[in-house]
Amino acid sequence: MNGAPIKVDLSGKVALITGGASGIGRACAELLGASRARIAIGDLNLAGAQEVCSTIGSDALAIAADVADSASVQGMVDATIAKFGQIDILVHCAGGAVGRKDVVELTDEEWDRAIRVNLYGAMYVMRAVARIMIAQKNGTMLAITSDRGLYGDKSRAAYAAAKGGDIALVKTLALELGQYQITVNALNPGTTNTPAVRSGTASMREQRIKADPLGKLSEPEEIAEMVLFLTGPAAKFMTGQLITTRMRFG
Repeated sequence: MNGAPIKVDLSGKVALITGGASGIGRACAELLGASRARIAIGDLNLAGAQEVCSTIGSDALAIAADVADSASVQGMVDATIAKFGQIDILVHCAGGAVGRKDVVELTDEEWDRAIRVNLYGAMYVMRAVARIMIAQKNGTMLAITSDRGLYGDKSRAAYAAAKGGDIALVKTLALELGQYQITVNALNPGTTNTPAVRSGTASMREQRIKADPLGKLSEPEEIAEMVLFLTGPAAKFMTGQLITTRMRFG
């Protein structure tokens, strides 16, 4: 992490983080945990989530969850409430692109899977958590989205379409949930040095670096510092907003 971490005290708060076993989600879980929040991690990779929880301490819970399945999402939320009794912060990181194909080559199954994981998943998670936060009459949600939802992405139409839907969902939920003192925002992190990005070819990585206006990738820990700000008390009057760290040139 570059420089000292932002000092935010989340004592007494419970944060549910989807996709927290690796990448941005893991960095968020570790930083919010270090800021004294109690942490629940929902992830398909239960072993990975458990490993992250072991670095956080006793106030952390790992839950096997598939955000593309509404029953699994409800089970994740129920397990969090059973353990901690509340959910004050949601950081929805789970999702991902499914290969690269032009629209004319996409199968129905490939389109459905990408939309289900990225758009249905966001709706399932935010809907289930909203029901808890409405009863509490407070809370904050942050969805990790993508600038591809604004500008599109060649050969990743389903991912871009889903992320555009996520951004619209965030803005709609902000309108619906404000009366309950619940804030809902979105963060486009730009291309970040995550395992998914590192799994690509060296030429793809170079293209992404070249396309970035700063000429480098973000680190997950740097994005986590923004998440900490956006879910902390300094952003308590911010809702319905999309924060884009920087756009790609191509």
